[in-house]
Amino acid sequence: MKKILSLTLLLVFSATYAQAKTTLSDEAIQAVKDEIARATKAGEIEGGMILVHIHGEQRLLNIQGYHDLEDKLEFKADSLLRIYSMTKPITSVAAMTLWEQGKFKLDDPLSNYIPSFKKVQVGVVVDRKMTRLKPARPLTVRDLLSHTSGYSYSPASETPFGKEYHSRGVVYSHNGMYPPKMSIREAADQLAQIPLQHQPGAKWTYGLSVDILGALIEIWSGESLENYMKSSIFKPLNMKDTFFDIPKNKLNRFVSCHTWEDNRQVIVDKWSESAYRDGFEFHSGGGGLVSTLGDYSQFSQMLAGWGQFNGTRILKAETLKEMFRNQVLPGGGNSFGLGFAVERAKISGADKPLGQYGWAGYANTEFRVIPDAGVSMVFMRQTIPTTHQMSQKLFGILRRGMKIN
Repeated sequence: MKKILSLTLLLVFSATYAQAKTTLSDEAIQAVKDEIARATKAGEIEGGMILVHIHGEQRLLNIQGYHDLEDKLEFKADSLLRIYSMTKPITSVAAMTLWEQGKFKLDDPLSNYIPSFKKVQVGVVVDRKMTRLKPARPLTVRDLLSHTSGYSYSPASETPFGKEYHSRGVVYSHNGMYPPKMSIREAADQLAQIPLQHQPGAKWTYGLSVDILGALIEIWSGESLENYMKSSIFKPLNMKDTFFDIPKNKLNRFVSCHTWEDNRQVIVDKWSESAYRDGFEFHSGGGGLVSTLGDYSQFSQMLAGWGQFNGTRILKAETLKEMFRNQVLPGGGNSFGLGFAVERAKISGADKPLGQYGWAGYANTEFRVIPDAGVSMVFMRQTIPTTHQMSQKLFGILRRGMKIN
């Protein structure tokens, strides 16, 4: 009887994580290339790079345009780009490897590990005056991963909440491109003094939550955030070009970043003059990594493979299932899991929409995975602020060209 039960459970588990056979049409591939070419020629984008894998097989690699329009410097396969908030999924995965090791529980109070959070308060603003209240429950690790903590990116300095962030230096500078001038441990202690913008878990608020998570990873692992990322993710996935501080011998591969002025793109952060060349003390788990199209695709393919890539397992499939489950209360805003947007994708031949997960970065980088179809899609360019119109358009073309057989 036990043998029959074990076999039944094995079959159920296998079916749960089985991937359907997915194809991508040549017409869709060509349409993506044509759209990048059209938009680049029209001056809508400076250029772009896209890399698509299905069941581990590369189906599309296309690189067009310039990362530096002034000097006509082309994007290349090994270009090093600012991925900003595409750092968040990496940090979230790193944290969950420690969860699998039993280092913490998702509903542990932050104050168990960073004592300054014992005194965290909730701010309520009426007529531009803030009242501080005791939280209804402790702030938890789950709140950080799901962006339901109540921490935002610093609001305008003249607002009640903005004054709290700016007075403590927990703000980004240079058009939002350069991080606070402190360590992530110091930032966590500063944030503990800033009132939450709502009760813990009440709704989705995008902000510095994952930077606090980065500080927790250092505490749980006993290593720096970068070193733990190297050992738990970068080395196993052969991500040799992903880091917080760009090695001196790779600076020539770093790219410029543009912004818009008077309906034209201009350089806002020159590759040869950027502060990124010297690195930052603030190793932001929420937005600090530099990477390549190929490196990030290795990470993306691991997610598309339910935690495994090229025979190397980073996370258990059950763990990713939990990370891909919406954690936000009904009516609380975005559908978001533990580090990822939670979406549904319609694929021809599938009997129902499939789960689609991913996130994007401030300079218009973006990725999506559809694990049940074995799909990984990564797009990168370098212009602020975020619009993601091009990446979402391209991903839509690709999805319409996919078929489940």
